[in-house]
Parts: sequence; structure tokens; C-alpha cells
Amino acid sequence: MYYRQDVSACLSSVSEQAFEDTLKDAEAALNWLRAEVDGGALAAFETCRQSADLADLEKLAGAFRQHCDTVAVLGIGGSSLGGQALCALSEDNAAPEVRFFGNIDPATLDTVFTGIAPERLGLVIISKSGGTAETLAQALTIVPKLANEVGEGLRERVVVITEPGDTPLRRLAARWNFAVRDHDPGIEGRYAVFSQVGLLPALIAGVDATAVRAGAAETLSQALDAAGAADVPAAVGAALSVALNRERGICISVLMPYSDRLVKFVQWYRQLWAESLGKGGVGTTPVEALGAVDQHSQLQLYLDGPADKMFTLVTPDHAGTGAVIDPGLAGELGLDYLAGRTVGDLMAAEQRATIDALVAGGCPTRVLAVDRVDAATVGALMMHYMLESVIAARLFGVDPFDQPAVENSKIRAREYLQAAPEANK
Repeated sequence: MYYRQDVSACLSSVSEQAFEDTLKDAEAALNWLRAEVDGGALAAFETCRQSADLADLEKLAGAFRQHCDTVAVLGIGGSSLGGQALCALSEDNAAPEVRFFGNIDPATLDTVFTGIAPERLGLVIISKSGGTAETLAQALTIVPKLANEVGEGLRERVVVITEPGDTPLRRLAARWNFAVRDHDPGIEGRYAVFSQVGLLPALIAGVDATAVRAGAAETLSQALDAAGAADVPAAVGAALSVALNRERGICISVLMPYSDRLVKFVQWYRQLWAESLGKGGVGTTPVEALGAVDQHSQLQLYLDGPADKMFTLVTPDHAGTGAVIDPGLAGELGLDYLAGRTVGDLMAAEQRATIDALVAGGCPTRVLAVDRVDAATVGALMMHYMLESVIAARLFGVDPFDQPAVENSKIRAREYLQAAPEANK
């Protein structure tokens, strides 16, 4: 596999009976998931095994790459975070800059056209429902201004992704004759990363979409084909999270990769875990951290604060990589331990030291070791967490695919706008 999971330090933090009982329940959850995938009911998972759609996506991405210097992706939550996580892997200096506008901060939206030739700007507008207020507000401010600048050429550089039906976004697309691509109604936004929602921005940025899906497909196949839950890393991870929560009150899940390229991946995970599990008074709170940065900002709390956290560290093989620290200069400064080492050597030592310190402090600590941070590896890790989220939700007895509390907030926001004084027209 593209990653290796070590949960030994977690197992020592929970009783054998509690873990075995929860793992038994995870077996049932895994069997349910297998049946759902085999029956075609979980398109979000099955998507990674497909390839027929990639040629069309690559052609579309190629058009953006040819005609645009910047591509703005308008979307929020699951319509944005997966694409951001994948685009963070890009090493293609010839690719357009892919900028994600996931929020409606007026100051940020005012920068959409800053330093950009309008005729070289493309738009990808994503809303599963077609009625997402934030995305519509973005589109309704950006599209008219761009249309005034470029005229008829606008429709050739704008693509809308939304599910079928008569929705505001569909009507907007029809108004400007934009190309519309159907979002699969059976794929919830936070699980959509392996569909065009995540892969179109990734392809525009020059990321290997085939490798992303290959990594995900390998992880999925391993889970579906394994003899039992004990052989499935995601099932073991879910069982540990739930057992630690029930037995020890562990209510916070810290994900700490030692790679800047995984910062957006952790933000993607945060939505996936929180929105899939946090219902009916259950769930654990996902927290993002970054090694080695947060050794200087959070580790004090982790080691000497409340014992309410489970830790997962993603540890690439950094040893021997990066620039060499000048041995002569390091020696002059009394830094013999750094002399002749690479920056990667220091990163490797720091991630090992953090793991050992957490374990020595009795903190439930899991390690996901990877050889490298690339498209296939991130695809594998994303599928791992999709599986783990669904299994953990089943263990908690909640639906991993809905988000009822969020809908209440959306209704309130619309009511506040309707009750406000008359808007500018």
C-alpha cells in the first residue's frame, strides 16, 4: 500500500476488551460498506475505479491550460477543499494558477481580478445543489464584471458543475450559455474529491488524476478484499477512535502531517470527519496541526494539557532530502549536530522525536508512514479517511452522508437577508 499504519501506541491506551468489542462492530460496518459498494449505492467510492471520464476531463483541462493564466474555482466546503488538497501537489510551473475562492470575505473577492488580464481568466463554478448561497453570490458578482470585460469570449472559459434540475446555478449557466457538467446526485460534496469536482481543478494544475484514483482504488480494494476488519487500516482506525472516545472520553482527533503539501489535505479531512460524525451528541472534534511548525505552538498543550486527544502523524521519509546544512558554518556556531545534515534529516528527527514524546506521555498516537507525498499517496490517504469516516459514523450510529444541522443555519441566513432593509438594486 501507499502508506503504513502503526497503532501500537493507541492500543496501549485503551483496554483490550473495549477495542475488541468495537472492532467487532467495525466488522459489521465494513460488511455493510462492502455490500453498498458492490450494489452500486456508494458512487463516491466506486468513482476511483473509473477511467472512461478522464479523457474528457483532460481535454477540458487542456483548454483551460491553453487559454488561461489563472483559473478561479468558485465553491465552498466539499466543492473546494478536495480540489485544493490535490492542487497543492502540483509541480507544473507551466500550469495556470488555480485560485480557490471558498469564502465570501468581501476583501478577498475584491482581489479576483487583481494582476490578472480578464481575457486570460477562467472560471470553474461548483455547487452540488445549485443553490449554495455563497457560490451564487460569488458568481453573481464576478461573472457580470468578467462579461463586461471580455464579451462573447466569456462562455468559452467558464464551466459549471452542478446536479441536474431547475436550480439558480443552472439558470445562471443558461443565461450566459455556459457549459454545464452534471454533478452525480449520489455523491455528497465532502466525498466528491475523486469525481470531476476534485479532479478538474487538479488536472488544470497539472496533477496526475490517474495516479490519484489509482492510489484510492488500491486502498479501497484492500479494504473490500481483506479477510476481516483487523486487516483494514481504516476499520482499525475507526474502531480505535470510537473505543477511545467511549472508554476514555477522547473527544479530539489531531491530524498532524510533516509536510507543507498536506496542509490542504488536513483541511479536507477536517470537514469530512466533522460533518460525517458530528450528530446527535456524538463524534470527535478534528483539529489540524502541522509538523514541525506546531511543535512550537501546540505540542506544549498536547503533552501537558488535558488528556482528551488522539493523535495521527503522517510521516514522509524525509531523511537525506533537501539542502545540506553547511558543515563549516554549523561547526563555527557550535551546531555540530546539524553539520553536514540535510534539512530533511532534521525534519525526520523532529517527527520521530514528537512521536516518541507523545508515546512517552501516554498519548494515544497513530503513525501513517509514507515514502513520498505525491498524487497516488494522497489519493490513498483520502480513501483511507473516507472509509474511516463512514465506519466510525456507523459505530456511533449516525448517517455519515447527511448534515441536518447545517441546513438550519442556511435557512436562518436567508431569513436574515429577507428581513433586512431593502437591498441595492
